[in-house]
Amino acid sequence: MEFTEREALVLNRVQRGIPGVSEPFKAIAEEVGLTEDEVLETVLHLKEKNVIRNISGIFEGKKLGYFLSLVAFEVPDERADAAAAIINSHPGVSHNYLRNHRFNIWFTLAEESEEEFHKTVSFLAAKTDASDFLVMRNEKLLKIGVFLNIGESEENSDAASPRRAEFLSPAELDDTAKEAILLLQNDLPIEKYPFKKIAESGKYIHGEKQLLLYFTDFTASGIMRRYAAVLKHRSAGYTANSMTAWKIDGSADMELFMNEKAISHLYFRTVYPGRWEHPLFAMIHAKSDDELKDILNRLSEMSGIKDYLSLSSMKEYKKTRVRYFSEEFKEWKRLNHD
Repeated sequence: MEFTEREALVLNRVQRGIPGVSEPFKAIAEEVGLTEDEVLETVLHLKEKNVIRNISGIFEGKKLGYFLSLVAFEVPDERADAAAAIINSHPGVSHNYLRNHRFNIWFTLAEESEEEFHKTVSFLAAKTDASDFLVMRNEKLLKIGVFLNIGESEENSDAASPRRAEFLSPAELDDTAKEAILLLQNDLPIEKYPFKKIAESGKYIHGEKQLLLYFTDFTASGIMRRYAAVLKHRSAGYTANSMTAWKIDGSADMELFMNEKAISHLYFRTVYPGRWEHPLFAMIHAKSDDELKDILNRLSEMSGIKDYLSLSSMKEYKKTRVRYFSEEFKEWKRLNHD
């Protein structure tokens, strides 16, 4: 998809983050040299074109007390769509894809405790007729955050910067703070005072000023990683995306992978000897199949790693954000466990 100079400028800016101020689009306009109306018009147009998926807070589930992990199921091919529908019913499933591997359904799951997590995985495996499954825990986080560069510039962003705080302790949050988290997970209205609009639906939050104080506190504490726009990869021109897994030990030099702009997420995940022996996971975004192939070849040659998997998405079943502290979790448990 082709973008105008203004569209590219705005897309790159809103991916880096939305300011936690009363008039965020005015602040962005002053920074990039546009008028507030031009920014509002451009963002609204890009949402209508399904380029911008949403604009909201991206929270650290572990810091909120949730247990999260990537999970891979092996289900009969003819049952894949039905199995995905069962998995998608859980409010803690944010991403769910059909991939080209024996373990063919890959999804991320958040639950309110580790015990509930394993209980839910076992329940879903039984309901979907999964013959095998893997819980691919994040053993070490190296890099996280998607930034899809739009246009011809070689713009960098800390949206995909290295993060090394792997071990997070749950925050103690009262009802008002939890409501602020729920509100900041709502899609940002595209208007002059969007946070004022969001705050109006609060029960404990009293106005825009209080909500923005939480915005600042959550950002400073790391509870909210960032508040930003997330794009639809294909609509933004990134049509070749692959979750790759590399057979490597923990002593290898990771700088090559960490500095690769095409990699948005980089983790060491759990090894299961004889079942899964590719611990380094790298999510790669490219604009064509040829570009993706070139990136993989270059990483393999420069790292010396020849044993890797490119698990392309054959079908997207679900891609959304988990609404932490929503009543949806209790309702799912009532329908499926009680």
